[in-house]
Amino acid sequence: MPDWDRQRSWLEEERERVRSRLMYSGQYGLDDPMRDELGELSLYDNHPADIGSELFEREKDLALRDADKLRLQNIERALAAIAAGTYGTCERCGQAIPAERLEAYPLTTMCVKCKRRDEQEHADRERPVEEALLYPGFARTDTDGTSAGVFDGEDAWQAVERFNRRSGYIHMYEESTYDEDGGIVDPVERISDEEYRDQL
Repeated sequence: MPDWDRQRSWLEEERERVRSRLMYSGQYGLDDPMRDELGELSLYDNHPADIGSELFEREKDLALRDADKLRLQNIERALAAIAAGTYGTCERCGQAIPAERLEAYPLTTMCVKCKRRDEQEHADRERPVEEALLYPGFARTDTDGTSAGVFDGEDAWQAVERFNRRSGYIHMYEESTYDEDGGIVDPVERISDEEYRDQL
């Protein structure tokens, strides 16, 4: 049976580093309620944008804490495998994982060949779960070809796009004429709303 003393030593040190980081950071500040960090008695009277930066920081802390907890689980699994005598064996093909790979990344559970195959088979594993629900964008709510009378994704885009129009004016670069020096002669021309709609 191979001697995994270096890997065991590294894993035990890393376990202590992760545990102390979680303990001394108060689970990255998540032990305390968010209102304590903000100094607010209530968040109900605030506009969501008022606490946007704080919410972003809270989400970041949550992600850091979850990453450390996952790393701690992987360390515990590797230490248990060393104790059981299965450390250094690929969990997929059962072959021995090269010592160089274990030296470089002691938490690995697969050989390089199996890891590459796993990444190809599960290419979407690293993507957020929300993407499965968001694809394919407006197409999932496009009901214009049907008899449905709902306000769908395309209608939402058209409503938002209308906000960008200024009734009665032509943008200065759309229909401007230039003199011989390159200056704009008539930068903004007032027209009627009807003429404006005809030009669109």
